[in-house]
Amino acid sequence: MKSNLCVSDVTFYEDFAILHLKQSKTDPFRKGIDIQLHRLNNILCPYTTLKNYLQIRSVKGKCELSDPLFINENFSALERKYFITNLKILLEACGYQAELYNGHSFRIGAATSAGKANVEDHLIKTLGRWSSDSYCRYIRTDKTSIKNAQQQICNS
Repeated sequence: MKSNLCVSDVTFYEDFAILHLKQSKTDPFRKGIDIQLHRLNNILCPYTTLKNYLQIRSVKGKCELSDPLFINENFSALERKYFITNLKILLEACGYQAELYNGHSFRIGAATSAGKANVEDHLIKTLGRWSSDSYCRYIRTDKTSIKNAQQQICNS
């Protein structure tokens, strides 16, 4: 079974989309898993971003159901190594230390953002498809948050 995401792995509904992963690290029996992408009506909306991306792809004539979902400039399936290499180039161009980033940076960022937004633990686990509490090691806590927590304890 080909593991690349294809255009056919996305199904749009009125207020959400389903992204079907044929296999993933968190799916040991390779049953596949469906990820819900809800319409959020903000600039970071995954539903709208994916829909717009596929509309641009269809204008370019590269949006058949069997085509890879994510492609490079040659319309080939986007490979992990290619993505990470180009991400690091962009990070350097923006003045960041690219060597501090890798593929797990997205999981770290998502877990950290969810923690800062006070998303409940069970929802962080669901969103990240974690079956254990291992997501906790991804959450990065800044000095200000630690100071605020200490202040809250002192004030109680």
